[in-house]
Amino acid sequence: MRLCPTCGQEFDTSQERCPTDGTPLLRVKDAAADRDAALIGRTLDKRYVIDARLGAGGMGTVYVATQTAVGRKVAIKLLPDSIASDMGAVKRFMQEAKAASTLSHPNVVTIHDFGQTDEGHLFLVMELVEGQTLARVLKNEGALDPERAVRIAVQILNAVEDAHNRGIVHRDLKPENVIISPRSGNPDFAKVLDFGLAKIADDASQGGDGLTKTGQVFGTPAYMSPEQARGERCDLRTDLYAVGVMLYEMLSGRRPFDGESPISILVKHMHEPPPSFERLSPSPNVPQPIIDAVWRALAKTREARFENAEEMRTALEGGAAARRSHFSMPALAAQSGNPGFDSTLAPEDLKAAETQSLRSMSRAPAPPSVPSGFLGQVSLQQVSSGGLSMPPVDAPAKSRAPWIIAAVSLAVAVGGVALYAFQDAPPPMAIAMPSTAPVSLAPTSARVTFEATPAQVTARVTVTANGAAEPPRLIDRLPVTLDVPVGARIAVNFTADGHVPVDQTVQVDGAVTLHADLRPVPPPPQTQAVDATAAPVSVPPIRRPIVGPAPTRPEPGLRPSAAPAQPTAAPTPAPAQTDDLK
Repeated sequence: MRLCPTCGQEFDTSQERCPTDGTPLLRVKDAAADRDAALIGRTLDKRYVIDARLGAGGMGTVYVATQTAVGRKVAIKLLPDSIASDMGAVKRFMQEAKAASTLSHPNVVTIHDFGQTDEGHLFLVMELVEGQTLARVLKNEGALDPERAVRIAVQILNAVEDAHNRGIVHRDLKPENVIISPRSGNPDFAKVLDFGLAKIADDASQGGDGLTKTGQVFGTPAYMSPEQARGERCDLRTDLYAVGVMLYEMLSGRRPFDGESPISILVKHMHEPPPSFERLSPSPNVPQPIIDAVWRALAKTREARFENAEEMRTALEGGAAARRSHFSMPALAAQSGNPGFDSTLAPEDLKAAETQSLRSMSRAPAPPSVPSGFLGQVSLQQVSSGGLSMPPVDAPAKSRAPWIIAAVSLAVAVGGVALYAFQDAPPPMAIAMPSTAPVSLAPTSARVTFEATPAQVTARVTVTANGAAEPPRLIDRLPVTLDVPVGARIAVNFTADGHVPVDQTVQVDGAVTLHADLRPVPPPPQTQAVDATAAPVSVPPIRRPIVGPAPTRPEPGLRPSAAPAQPTAAPTPAPAQTDDLK
């Protein structure tokens, strides 16, 4: 790249002077372009030949490559140098990449290999998926049909559920990380990528003491949960919030929160409710059960959201099925129990009924605000007493199509009370509606995360709740998060080959993380080796003086006779030494 110092215009490298003012251009070094030029045609790790550059993002640059052993096309992602130069991030990369490579779900981009180049660059080898990102689809098409949006969201939840079951939280779900790849029978086949990479990048942004730097959070602000914005620990419900944001965007064609700066967006995630679909222009025709699922996923507190991906998927699939059943004339006839209900409408009458019902849905007044995530039991009588009334149903007229249109429209207008007027005793229905203020619910369970170093650590977990101890759980892959009853007592034993075991005990009053750093077993004390080839050392014997006469041993066969004791004579003194000898 070249830059004009006078007018500030940028040009490619073929320009020498600015065509506007003739000023000589300054050359600006493009490190990424230089690295791309150096990589194209090279063989990576002696197995992958780099063919071309696909694109770049916050988590690295992606290239198309050929696996030479089998001739397979793959996608290789080179991670940023900021990660490769951080010791903690490199360790986390090896752990997370190994865990992510175990994911083998159809809706997850498969990781074939990972490692480090001779130059120190960290890389991932992934399956090459043809298609376009969900972000590109939304940019080109805008809001999607509710059934199509739910179909894509359900596939994302399938991928997330498989990862959560293995203890992996994505932490950076967004349309750019979802690839829509047409398949036979499913033109919107979705695959999620970059599981585990957000945690690696977050570790690279932390200080040497392992604590996140002040005022620093990691993620994409438009899709970050309130707890992420506050810098708190993430769990699986953080991913469900991001799926809720993406579903809102697919249904409406816009994000729930935008702002002039990342900070302003994060503040809205923490404190403001998302705009209701009725306030948007144009207002999307979204069935109420799907709206309820979106509001619950976007709750400000984790306790008010869905407990897991399976629960959210069930709610969305039920909402999509309810939408189809509302426009199914045989289904309406079965619900009504009216023998005079004609279910044999012509196609044009059926289309007219659906169109009129959707128009009534868009004109329906917004429901009263109740706390987010609150499930209130509202019966038909309560709805009528609150200002909405249902007129009596007259006998069917000769032309039944207008009567059916009015019945369907009225059912949608009162909030989805699907023809309860035809029943003698209408059962209560659960309605979830958004609120401007979150409600803190008293949780009955808490999330307990177990993590340890080094990588290969086994945890034996015993949970004692209500005075009864559950059978111990053996967990051989960490980190992992479990749901534990509030008030339970947890005893965990961390073990690893060649390391000193660690025992921890905790009383669960809320979300908690149990972390253990296992130390290597100390080596045995060193002993001085003995040289067997050395010459022996001669040690003189120790002579002890013998006092008194030596004992006599009796001859065999003879008994010693008792002899009277003799007085011991005093020793005769030695004669004095003289000079003369006599």
